[in-house]
Amino acid sequence: MRLRWTLSVALTLVFVLAAASSAAVQTSSSQARPAARAATVSIDFWNYWDGDNAKAISSLIDKFNATHAGIKVRNVTFPWGDLYTKMQAAAQGSGDALPAVAAGDIAWMAALHRSGRLLNLGPAATKAKVNLKDFYPEILKYSLYRGKLRALPVSTNNLALFYNKDLFQQAGLDPSKPPKTWDDLRADAKKIAALGNGVQGFEIYTQPGEGLTWQLQPYIWQAGGDFLNKTYTAPAFNNAAGQKALGFLVGLIQTDHVTEAGQWGAFDKGQAGMRIDGSWMVNTYAHQVPFKVGTALIPMPSGGKRATNMGGEQIFVFNSASKAEQNAAAAFAVWLSSTPVQIQWDQLTSFMPTRVSVAKSGAIKKWVKQTPQLNAFVKQQQYAHARPPIPQYPAVSDAFSKAIEPAFYGKVSVAQALTDAAKAVSAALAAG
Repeated sequence: MRLRWTLSVALTLVFVLAAASSAAVQTSSSQARPAARAATVSIDFWNYWDGDNAKAISSLIDKFNATHAGIKVRNVTFPWGDLYTKMQAAAQGSGDALPAVAAGDIAWMAALHRSGRLLNLGPAATKAKVNLKDFYPEILKYSLYRGKLRALPVSTNNLALFYNKDLFQQAGLDPSKPPKTWDDLRADAKKIAALGNGVQGFEIYTQPGEGLTWQLQPYIWQAGGDFLNKTYTAPAFNNAAGQKALGFLVGLIQTDHVTEAGQWGAFDKGQAGMRIDGSWMVNTYAHQVPFKVGTALIPMPSGGKRATNMGGEQIFVFNSASKAEQNAAAAFAVWLSSTPVQIQWDQLTSFMPTRVSVAKSGAIKKWVKQTPQLNAFVKQQQYAHARPPIPQYPAVSDAFSKAIEPAFYGKVSVAQALTDAAKAVSAALAAG
């Protein structure tokens, strides 16, 4: 998944709760003649995957349709920033405008669960003998709501350091030795930026929205802080750890001048030495850039600890669909999350395994060995933090990012930005 960070996630999803209604499926039979062949059930699958990931899901849908008689899944895609609001609008009233099945960001799951629109997939999972213990526990937390299985994990990912080996060499740096600490990163970024001609040392995402929040959170965790408190009821970043994290990034822009605020994409063009990005970009960089790319664990501060962010998607079925559509959609959801299909999906997309059986499979082990850029992400998955699984998170993230952005431009101090962000986040949490 190439996250559309230029778009802000919509505020808290407000689904109108309504009783699911479905038309009875009429069948007829006659002793005088054979029963007619059941009509094909066509269902729409909403998602936001694009680029190579769009090609991957399209190929898997074709395989599902070819092997499941009586079901036809139609792939319907929207930009990442639009899908959330599309579902919100479609949920109004009876919910007839909702698709049968969709896949969405794990950050949205709390609001989706609370909407009452998601079908219990427990019966379908039991019938298919799905071993829920095979899924990693942290990922499965997003699937469960009040003891019921309302979704299934279909992807996960994390952030790591990408670096341009060609620029490292041009700057007199060893391409086999990426930075390990914040101090290393700053020193390397300065040398790369000194190449001139618009080359940036380290690209930083500074645009308002979940992308800014998602990128900044690992630095806060590395510095020993947290984003929200343990009960998810108050901000926990307006402290020394938050100042250390934000101060480091602001310093790279305003003091060291290794990059500029307000842009994103220089690394893709070979005009930036480093950037933090997700595992989904490994496949893209392997085929679409004219320079050698390396990966490494996110550099950490002296005395800090390893940390990264965890992303991913869950697949879910809407209970506003007809019974026949619900059954077809549940069958597709179970199939897409199954071990054999997940092995194919991960290899096609560079997502990380959601299941132990996938991670331990011979095919995945061989794949990772053949794609060394994945090693950093595989190693770093153990340090991944989940974003707060609360309905207010989209609004919280948006409020946080808007308050933090001015600091990157030097318009407010780091301390003021964090204070403003804490007030905005508190208000978003209180709004419910």
